[in-house]
Amino acid sequence: MQNPVWRNAIRSSADPHRAKHVFEQLETTEAASALRKASLEQARILAALFSGSQALNELLLKHPAWLTQALDAELLRHPRQEQGLRREVDAWLKPLIEARDFTTAFVQLRLFKQREMLRIAARDLARLGNVTEITREISGVADVCLDAMYRICRKQFTERFGQPYHLDASERWQRTEFCIFGMGKLGGQELNYSSDVDLIFVYTDEGHVFKEPPAKTAQSGKGLTNHQFFKRLIEAFVAEVTRLMPEGTLYRIDLRLRPEGDAGPLARSLGSYENYYAQWGQTWERMMLIKARRVAGDESLASEFFEVLQPFRYPRSIGEWILREVAETKQRIENEVVKAGEIDRNVKLGRGGIREIEFIVQALQLLKAGRIPFLQNARTLSALEKMVQYHLLPEADARKLADAYCFLRDVEHRLQMENNLQTHTIPAEREARERLAALMGFDSLRAFERALRAHTQHVRETFDALLKIQQPESTRPLPRGFAGCETEWRRILMNHSFQDVDKSLRLLETFAFGPGYIHVSPRTVDLAMELLPKFFALCPKKDSRGRIAMPKNALSDPDRVLTRLDSFVTAYGTRAMLYETWTSNSSLFELLLWLFDRSEFLAETAIRTPDLVDELELSGRLRRRKTAEQILQDLRHGRDDEDQRLWLRRYHQAELMRIGLRDILGLADFEQNLAELSALADACLRYGLEVVLRKNKFKTAPLVILGLGKLGGAELNYGSDLDIMFVAGSRTRKLPTLQRLAAEVMDLLSRPTELGVAFVTDARLRPDGEKGLLVNTLETCEDYYRRRAMLWEIQSLTRVRAIAGDMKTGEQFQRLAATLANFSPENVAAGFRVRVPPATPAPRRAGRNRKAAIKESRGGLVAYRHDWKTEIAKMRARIEKERTPPGKNDLAIKTGAGGLLEAEFIAQTLCLAHGWQEPNTLRALQLAREKNALPPADASSLIENYRDLLRIECILRRWSFEGEAVLPDDPAPLYRVAVRCGFADADSFMKAVGAHRTAIRSVYNKVMNEA
Repeated sequence: MQNPVWRNAIRSSADPHRAKHVFEQLETTEAASALRKASLEQARILAALFSGSQALNELLLKHPAWLTQALDAELLRHPRQEQGLRREVDAWLKPLIEARDFTTAFVQLRLFKQREMLRIAARDLARLGNVTEITREISGVADVCLDAMYRICRKQFTERFGQPYHLDASERWQRTEFCIFGMGKLGGQELNYSSDVDLIFVYTDEGHVFKEPPAKTAQSGKGLTNHQFFKRLIEAFVAEVTRLMPEGTLYRIDLRLRPEGDAGPLARSLGSYENYYAQWGQTWERMMLIKARRVAGDESLASEFFEVLQPFRYPRSIGEWILREVAETKQRIENEVVKAGEIDRNVKLGRGGIREIEFIVQALQLLKAGRIPFLQNARTLSALEKMVQYHLLPEADARKLADAYCFLRDVEHRLQMENNLQTHTIPAEREARERLAALMGFDSLRAFERALRAHTQHVRETFDALLKIQQPESTRPLPRGFAGCETEWRRILMNHSFQDVDKSLRLLETFAFGPGYIHVSPRTVDLAMELLPKFFALCPKKDSRGRIAMPKNALSDPDRVLTRLDSFVTAYGTRAMLYETWTSNSSLFELLLWLFDRSEFLAETAIRTPDLVDELELSGRLRRRKTAEQILQDLRHGRDDEDQRLWLRRYHQAELMRIGLRDILGLADFEQNLAELSALADACLRYGLEVVLRKNKFKTAPLVILGLGKLGGAELNYGSDLDIMFVAGSRTRKLPTLQRLAAEVMDLLSRPTELGVAFVTDARLRPDGEKGLLVNTLETCEDYYRRRAMLWEIQSLTRVRAIAGDMKTGEQFQRLAATLANFSPENVAAGFRVRVPPATPAPRRAGRNRKAAIKESRGGLVAYRHDWKTEIAKMRARIEKERTPPGKNDLAIKTGAGGLLEAEFIAQTLCLAHGWQEPNTLRALQLAREKNALPPADASSLIENYRDLLRIECILRRWSFEGEAVLPDDPAPLYRVAVRCGFADADSFMKAVGAHRTAIRSVYNKVMNEA
């Protein structure tokens, strides 16, 4: 071979003999010129392709013109996105469909798929893409091809038979939609080179097919039923996809994952799927549906399908028996599917293979994803990352599983692409194994097999550790009574971390048999005894050496929880009904136990209103996230004749319970919780203003309520006060009346009643503070801020937001704030000038309006000074010194060194420096990262550590709903806080807190020390 580029590339390939042979064959084709011009990198890529797949070599020899695409650096360097593939196909498919040239369309789809698989394989074999990219690209090609084939078939059927319709709940005919779901590897976007595609099909509802849209009075169509139409459509679709043409088949299709398998109908209505899974669904079907994804058809129907099946796919509460079923399923596969002698060579189904990794992930998803929505992910590697994040798998184990998954998928790909066969078994012949080792990048077969054994051994060990049902240290069940069993009960209580054993023993007996002055039926006692193991399962347990094992979501204080449980049962009254509910819905029982452990405030609320928790849980309202507008609509449903103070507080308590439970259950992250708490405050302020205006016969709002601080940033925490300000338009003449209105709004929310307060309102951030008027005009505010305000008051304007009332005045105030709290050089040079449009222009007073505009555009800001950043740093230092309790800096997570306040000061300083009006701290920090106002590493570190510290503050404040920002110095309560934050002990917790604060302080010092 004369060409040194190719000589070196072929010599370095995994199979030089084959690569040379293919090269020589291509030299005799029209591809010869492209081969000669190939760069060193292009030659390397093609040599890898020639070495790796006989089937693709034959395809390239059949279509040598495709070599140009195979050498296109732009197409090889990055993975192609599905949108680009769709655009390419649509460009030639639409004209063919319009011309009704379906045969050419079917041929072109097959050629498109083959070209793309050639390109993807070149990227794969040349190591230009990782497993995630490669499998997603293969899946994207399948999505595009299947969607195109569906559109062709649907058009043919609609033209021939008409359109399916069904009757809705109002007896109106509605168009019936259809959807195709990819399951298995297609659903997870993890398709192989030679995978079957697993599909199921759903349509909206039963009905009839009409040639023309049916009239309102139409009873039925004369043509096909919906089921007949979609059955025939599916049959035609499957036939065309699998039909063997000279260009081959498009895909093999497997329909056996549908309900009832081969015996079941090809398509079902949405209601039929719901009924089937509710009555007959099995564990393997839950696992299968985790991978479900729409690949063609109507998106809204797909969303409805997932919503309907959500309780089955991701059950809120499911026992650990599910692990046994998953393990038994894997054992059946090994016994019945894997061929004799292949258990260690089958990389998919064998010992430590791909399926075990998938089963580990899916088992944990079944157990936890119903309560942790972020685990609801069809992709194996993505789900593994989330499991580390939520502490379901140790990071080291998850990393090894991910490495094993990528390694085994690489092996599987190289096995399949050789002859385009669906194989998962490493050959027994040594020569074939040596070739596979070379394709995997190993110098020797021994090194490859050693790596293979290491991966599969770790997978099997993890699989066994997770899916082997752990037996209790003592197999003895709990005693069925208490008389004569006190010693055994004391042992159990001590082993489950109870401190006051005697008191706890009395409370347990009362839980089962009642307090003595009431009769408890034997059935109720049995129910109570069934519930107790669920309680103990959540308690930290000591082993034989006295070491404490912490179950996930362990109770931090079992003694207190048991005391609260006793109070709740007493308040509820009817034990039999309560215990029946808990036994049939153990998740509700667990929810209450977590509630009693995670929040004293919410526990007291639950005991006062014992129906509230099960109403929230059983109604499904815990899964709903509410906006301020939705909350306001709820509040408006209160009766006019009702005491509005009490109504507001009752509703407020119910919403706090809903938000707190969503937090405790992990149904919302803390950022969503802060947003919902802020939405609740917004709605209460808007409703309170509406009530006061209606009472005082005002048709329109004569003032605006502005939020500042945490409220202004829409990041309100548990127990936060509402920092508010009232501002009226500059031309108002009703200031005395407005003072009274503002006071009434604050009184409505803040006056103590038998139900407490809704929110504590604080208007001290207004001009002149407590000495100033409660309501000021816009003009007065501008004059104050320009002439008399201190720097910290200007700083507070970075977090202002109009919430309720006269929003036009609110917008004017925000424009004013945006100009005054803008210390950018351009704005300073312009003199902090702002033009606020006159209130209500009238033509005959045009001269006066011009004068007002000129007056309002005056400039100047006394509070500004060139060393303003130094002054802010001094202010922060004073706060740290004056507000941090002496000797408790390490515990003061807000005001202490590196505390939350420093991240907030960084955000506000950057907003001032750049003139950003972003009141939310996290979004301001993210904006700083986007605009490179902070070095990327510093910005990411600051955001991450601020988030983690803020989450700790949320958990701390959730306990009492008070402004707690100092961790307890007593070891026992500090340990309880640590457990609630997900740590096994106080030492590791305090170490993490210290690391967060050190990182925040480091960035703070850099920002404040800049010239």
